[in-house]
Amino acid sequence: MLYTIYPAEVIFQAREEPHYFTVNLGPRTFVLEMTDGQARLVRLISSDPTDYLDPRWQPGTTVGFTIPGTGT
Repeated sequence: MLYTIYPAEVIFQAREEPHYFTVNLGPRTFVLEMTDGQARLVRLISSDPTDYLDPRWQPGTTVGFTIPGTGT
């Protein structure tokens, strides 16, 4: 039994699962999520500690990229 002031539609609403994908750029691996047509950086995986201090690679940063073979 669940005692709450919120209606059942709010509590049991279906969440869309995020769509993550990985991109390897040299020694770095990025985990990205597509949101509203843009890629958002979720995670950086690197063996170089200075990569984690670089503001370009902070989580939440939007990343622009092109998909090979599509011209976009």
